[in-house]
Amino acid sequence: MKKLAIIFGVLIAGSPFVSCKKMKDDIKDLQSKNSALQEQLDGVVSSLGSNEPITATTTFTDDDGKTRTVTGVYKFKSSDHSTQSMTNNNDGTYDIYIERFSDVSWNEGAYTSFTYNPTSKAVTNVSGGHYWSDADSYYDNAYYYGTGTGLTIGVTVDSLNMTTGATSIKFAASGTAAYTNSVSYWYSPNQGAPEATTFSFAGKLKLFSTK
Repeated sequence: MKKLAIIFGVLIAGSPFVSCKKMKDDIKDLQSKNSALQEQLDGVVSSLGSNEPITATTTFTDDDGKTRTVTGVYKFKSSDHSTQSMTNNNDGTYDIYIERFSDVSWNEGAYTSFTYNPTSKAVTNVSGGHYWSDADSYYDNAYYYGTGTGLTIGVTVDSLNMTTGATSIKFAASGTAAYTNSVSYWYSPNQGAPEATTFSFAGKLKLFSTK
C-alpha cells in the first residue's frame, strides 16, 4: 500500500511537467509552421512583384482647359523577361526594360526602356509610358518616345548593380501640345494638349541575357 502511494504521488507530481514540456513542443512546432508559411507568402509576394510596385501619375489638359490627374499603383509582373530585363549589348552598355501592371488583362500599368552605360553612367534611348482604364471620353494612354518637338524625357538611375540586378530609377516625361499633336492619337489622352508622366521604381532585374 505504501509503495502504491509513492508511485501515485510520483505520477501526480510528474504529470504537470510532462504537460508543460508537451506545450512547449507544440508552441515550437507552431512557430516553425508559421515561419514556413511566412517564407511561402514572401515568395508569392516576390513572384507577383507586389513588393516592387510602380506608382505612376499622369496629368493632361482636357477640352475645357482643366488639368486632369490619373494615378495608379501597379504591382504585378510576369515570370519571364516581359516586365524586367537587363540585356548585355557586349559593347559596355545594357538595354533595360521595366514594367508593372495591375490586372490580368494587362489593361493598366507603366513601363520604361532605356540603354545604360555603367561606366559613364550615361542613359540613352529612353522611352516609356503610362496606360490605364476609365470611363471618361479621353484616351487611356500617355506614351513618350523618339525626339519629337516638344518632348522632354529622361530616366535618373539612382543605383543599378550589374551583378545582382538591384536597381532604383526615376522616370519623368512631358509633351507639349506640339508633341501630342504629332504622335498617333492613341498615344495621348487628349491629342493637341500638353501631358506629363512621372514614376519611380526600386527592385531587381533578375533576368539577364546576351545579344
